[in-house]
Amino acid sequence: MAGESRKRKVGLLYDERMCKHDTPDGEDHPECPNRIKAIWAKLQLTGLAQRCAVLGGSKAEDKHLQLVHTKEHVNLVKRLSTKKKDSRRNKIASKLDSVYLNGGSSEAAYLAAGSVVEVAEKVAEGELDRRFAIVRPPGHHAEAVAPDLGVKKILIVDWDVHHGNGTQKMFWKDPRVLVFSVHRHDDGSFYPTGDDGDYDKVGEGFNINVPWEQGRRSGFDAAVGDPRGGCFVTPYGYSVMLKKLRKDCDGIRGRVQSWVSCKVLLEEKQIEDSFEEYPYEYARGYAHTGLHLQMSYRGRQKLLVQLSTLEVALEEKAALQTKVAELQGEKLRLQDKYAAVAKEAAEQLTHVSSELREAKIDLDFQRELFKKASEEKKLLEGRVLKLEAELQKEASDKLRLRISRDRYAAEVKEAAEQLAKVRSELREVQIDLNLHRELLKKATEVK
Repeated sequence: MAGESRKRKVGLLYDERMCKHDTPDGEDHPECPNRIKAIWAKLQLTGLAQRCAVLGGSKAEDKHLQLVHTKEHVNLVKRLSTKKKDSRRNKIASKLDSVYLNGGSSEAAYLAAGSVVEVAEKVAEGELDRRFAIVRPPGHHAEAVAPDLGVKKILIVDWDVHHGNGTQKMFWKDPRVLVFSVHRHDDGSFYPTGDDGDYDKVGEGFNINVPWEQGRRSGFDAAVGDPRGGCFVTPYGYSVMLKKLRKDCDGIRGRVQSWVSCKVLLEEKQIEDSFEEYPYEYARGYAHTGLHLQMSYRGRQKLLVQLSTLEVALEEKAALQTKVAELQGEKLRLQDKYAAVAKEAAEQLTHVSSELREAKIDLDFQRELFKKASEEKKLLEGRVLKLEAELQKEASDKLRLRISRDRYAAEVKEAAEQLAKVRSELREVQIDLNLHRELLKKATEVK
């Protein structure tokens, strides 16, 4: 046992400053400083405190608190200690649910939240194997925050007699955290009242409720003999629950408040002279029903996501099909347009060829001109054929056809201008030929 104690290090956190949070007028209230004072005294009396790594409290940082609470709410709590008159604090407390305030409330709240953050970090970083935090005021009905320590999956087991509504709300949509709460419910009439703690509240992340109509988190208000909880969880019952957690978890990361649990944490034997364990069958039924609802809910959510993705894909497919049809129509329109241009160019080429054949003459000078005209004709034919080939090649691409259209139009225009020039030259040749024939005729007559 001694060797095992040296291997596994248990942290114990307690800070007397958290006792400054007290009722303003000394009135009787179940959530009072004596709750943690009694725990600390018992731990010292049994020698358990001396066997642990004792830690002092540390205040939470505003950046951690504002992950859950609004900046205005954090500032309100911070200003509680600066208000001199209790009447003002009482006015604020009257607007809250089961909360009292005094001059030490602000410091105690910061210490309670910060201390839980500190011990959670030490366990996650491996500095401690387990930790036992004695803190107040309690935070599972508020919305306290734990820092993100890079842990992929977190299990929060809350067996306090009251439903941990704050913890449930905090992680309602967080799939990394499973909140498992066993609590007294009484059809929603037990504090905190309402249906949030019923077994069918499965959350949008992960959440399982096991409500008892008079049943049992480690707050000792569920323990046997507690006047307010009205339940009968024995020390042996707490030890069994902690043993089961230790079996499934590498270190206890939940908040533990019953002093008896320390012996289990330190691997002592289970407490003798206690009651045996008698789990309620209907509670088991609630647990199984909650698990079934959770799995069904997650399955429906996954199916809805898949259906939504499929609908988006079908809409995108329809849009693409419409776009393809539009592009195909545009392609056909451009093909018809440029086919007409090619046909017109071919007709012009045929007309030019006919004129060139008629203009053929026997003289060397005219033959040279005709040869040049033929060469220009062949060049023009090649350019026209090249233009037609390029038009057919680029007909499938709308953007390239638009860019090429002006260029081909310019080339056709240039070809037409060259044809006009050839015609002009041929007319000049015809005139020269006629003049030459006239001169030849006159010369023949003179001879």
